[in-house]
Amino acid sequence: MDLKTSKLSHVVLGLAFVLCIQLVLVKADITQADIDNMASKLDLRYKVISNLAYKGEKYTAKVNLTNKGQLPIKKSDWTIYFCSIRLVIPQTGSPPVKFEHINGCLHKLQPTAKFPDLLPGNSFDIDVTAKHWVAARTDVMPNWYVSAPGLKPKVITSTVGESLDFVEPFLTKEQWKRFPGDAYDPYTAKKRYDEVGIDVINSQDIPLIVPQPLSMTGLDKDKRMTIDSEWKIYADSKLTTEAKVLADKFSMTVVTSAPSPSTKVLRVAIGNITIAGSHSNSLEAYTLDIKVSTQMINIVGRSAAGVFYGIQSLLAITDDNDSVPEVFIQDSPRYSYRGMHLDVGRNFMPKSAVFRLLDAMATYKMNKFHFHLSDDEGWRLEIPGLPELTQIGSKRCYDPTGLKCIQTDLGSGPDEPTSPNYYSVGEYKEILQYASDRHIQVIPEFDMPGHGYAAIKSMEGRFKKKNSTNPSEAQKYLLTEADDPSEYLSVQYFKDDAINPCLESTYTFVEHIIKEVVLMHTNKQPLTIYHFGGDEVAHGAWTKSSACKNLAQQRGLNFSASDIVDQLKDYFVQRVATITKAKGLNLAGWEDGLLGKGDVPYNRSFITTPEVYAYAWNNIWEWGGGKRAYQLANAGYKVVMTQATHLYFDHPYEPDPEERGYYWATRFTDVRKTFGFMPDDLFANVENKRNGEPLTREELCKDPNMCVDLKNTENIVGMAGALWTETVRTADQMDSMIYPRLLAIAERAWHKASWEGMSDRNERNKKRTENWKQFANLLGQKEMARLDKMGVKYYVPPPGASLDGNKIRVRTSLPGLKIKYSDDDGKIWQDVTDKTLIHRNSKLATWSADGKRMSRIVDIAGQVKANASSLSVNTGVMLLGILKLVYKLVY
Repeated sequence: MDLKTSKLSHVVLGLAFVLCIQLVLVKADITQADIDNMASKLDLRYKVISNLAYKGEKYTAKVNLTNKGQLPIKKSDWTIYFCSIRLVIPQTGSPPVKFEHINGCLHKLQPTAKFPDLLPGNSFDIDVTAKHWVAARTDVMPNWYVSAPGLKPKVITSTVGESLDFVEPFLTKEQWKRFPGDAYDPYTAKKRYDEVGIDVINSQDIPLIVPQPLSMTGLDKDKRMTIDSEWKIYADSKLTTEAKVLADKFSMTVVTSAPSPSTKVLRVAIGNITIAGSHSNSLEAYTLDIKVSTQMINIVGRSAAGVFYGIQSLLAITDDNDSVPEVFIQDSPRYSYRGMHLDVGRNFMPKSAVFRLLDAMATYKMNKFHFHLSDDEGWRLEIPGLPELTQIGSKRCYDPTGLKCIQTDLGSGPDEPTSPNYYSVGEYKEILQYASDRHIQVIPEFDMPGHGYAAIKSMEGRFKKKNSTNPSEAQKYLLTEADDPSEYLSVQYFKDDAINPCLESTYTFVEHIIKEVVLMHTNKQPLTIYHFGGDEVAHGAWTKSSACKNLAQQRGLNFSASDIVDQLKDYFVQRVATITKAKGLNLAGWEDGLLGKGDVPYNRSFITTPEVYAYAWNNIWEWGGGKRAYQLANAGYKVVMTQATHLYFDHPYEPDPEERGYYWATRFTDVRKTFGFMPDDLFANVENKRNGEPLTREELCKDPNMCVDLKNTENIVGMAGALWTETVRTADQMDSMIYPRLLAIAERAWHKASWEGMSDRNERNKKRTENWKQFANLLGQKEMARLDKMGVKYYVPPPGASLDGNKIRVRTSLPGLKIKYSDDDGKIWQDVTDKTLIHRNSKLATWSADGKRMSRIVDIAGQVKANASSLSVNTGVMLLGILKLVYKLVY
């Protein structure tokens, strides 16, 4: 080495030393007190600027930071972590902050050297650009937090809470529209009155029961009798559980020997009954015969489930005084599968909330509970032998080691939960028993091979713990290949959530899960269906996996083929089916878990279980997804209709930025839309494109690739609602998203309406509207009060209003619920009457049946002003016309 090179080396070393010292000083410059100060004194505000500037490909927003403390906030080695459901695009140029996507929705924001010290009282705006759009307050997640290396992270106080007050209102079209051409605007009070609101009709003209029975004769609402403790329940020993429902309701005694003829008797029995109609063979059929003259009630079902549903019909027609009318009901369900899906993987729901859902499902004769127990964001069931699944995978927190929890997500914050976020074996068995007592089948789902982040990280944590002492045992349940360089990004932006189907350890894991779940179901409710999920596997996964390359060679697959991921998914399904068949189980999966390239269903003969259930969901009409349900049915799969445009309850009730929920499939789904769904004729439901433009079946099906005829009608086995919980963090929020939409799907799954088979679209829509008005009145006048008694915090729809001067007419989508107004900013609320006068500062709200909760508040000041302006314009036009007439007469 020459002298010149030696000197240069010393200079470089010296500069490196100085740089290291500076980095140490920067890190040492921030303390826990600084982090605590930032968290408590930094007022963070988020404001969407425009979704339209980049034609919907990306949107712009601003994050405003205001220092409300007494100390400056300096640039240092701090980081703000936050969940963005849209991928934030790194900024160009030389901004004072930098954004980085970590994984899933988790992003971080860090100051650069150009970050200005934020002095007390000062504010600073940060420009944000991200993919797609944000058009609702709940798109922005709470609990942003700040941290620095070696220090405890702290949630920024201004971002805490379910109100999401740190998100600025969406007041312009640029903010609430998703993209150019988006036809949806938030409802005005007038639009809601004209197009959504329904008049109250006489209670004598509305149906009695949800869901509507197949046949109801001899109804005499004026001929009634009261059921009290003098009555006896006559039931055999097979119906003890069912009889207890009646005993608890009416404080009656259950007897197993026939009571004397003079005794008031409520008889429940299993027997042969005759039911007319196309669904007459169901084991869930029942008859209910109420005879007032003889003080006798007979409920006969073909099975215990039929008896149970007869009891539910009896309870439905019982008034608050325990009085029932004379009637004879013959009833049988339309579908054998009447379900509700609940995702507790994204956000955990307590056992009490699950019980409440099962109660409501039973009340409205729903019989399948699809329990989504794992996802990227959490594993929710204790599995003996694999404690890491819940020790790590059920918790989200800030933990760089990966041994305590998985990453924070969906606004969960940095702290470990203070109570378990999973169901223990004992709790799960309680849920099974609770469901069994209500004739509801529990169908557990563990989502694989996609959406596997929580499981993958749990098994990696297990490996880290055991590898030093027992390497072979440590690798036994690994779900990914350690050196797999495959690159992909899932729909929810995960880089590492695809369980590898080419590893034998994957199937060891699956077999262990199934074995333990089967044991949990034993003696409670035998497991008959295992749901493997299968949806949304990212293309790009496994494409550089050496294990998959070896598997492809063994099976004669072209590893470089464009559809290799689909082929490996097919292999995964076949392997899982082999395991489930050995356990005597049928298999179930989401539609895309059973479809290969070009939406071609996997060969049914290669999946060895007796039945395979496919849950059809992705039916954005103009994208061609609607045909998948019929393709699968025609290929031999049993199809459960769960179409996102009508049956996904994570979508908002209105196209309003203040409504909770995602809106990827459709801008909104109200109760009417769910009620109007026609499962027997899927393409009859085509009405709008995703942007809101009208679309007809004829227009869609001009392209033969968009529509498919259903050949195997017997393979459509039922329908289900679905709640995904990305934006749902509490049990009350869960209730508000499910109800009252659950009642609408219960109606359609049990009862086929007369208008469904009409070929004339106009006549069909007319009859459907008439039926909806009756159903909506039944909900508003009666069923919401029943839900109140169950403790259900259902969605209360905001009111519509029409003004005539300062007089007001109001109505809501659930007629029968009270509408009130306030003139003092919500301090005092009064009923709206025909004599109510509205002022410029008046506000309106609909109230729950029990009067304890209210809807979103509707501020009608703008509408009063608009009406006044309209009146002024009309008056001016009229005066101008008079002047012109006078001019003509004179001249």
